[in-house]
Amino acid sequence: MGIRGRFLTLAAAAIGVSFVGFIVFSIALGKLAGFIAMLVMAAAGLVTIYVKQRGGLHNKRRDRGIFIYHNLFKH
Repeated sequence: MGIRGRFLTLAAAAIGVSFVGFIVFSIALGKLAGFIAMLVMAAAGLVTIYVKQRGGLHNKRRDRGIFIYHNLFKH
């Protein structure tokens, strides 16, 4: 399976940030360092997206345990 739903915009943002990182690192350290930085940033962004995607599209909070509600219908 690929990237789905709202994660497409996050993937586009990760690729955009990696491109900007390439420009910054290539100016500061050279083109090879810029290329390596771009690959690392893109891979980190995409791995993060795949991990979040495994949790579900809406990332619901899942509390564990037993909850007791006292005085729920007290007047």
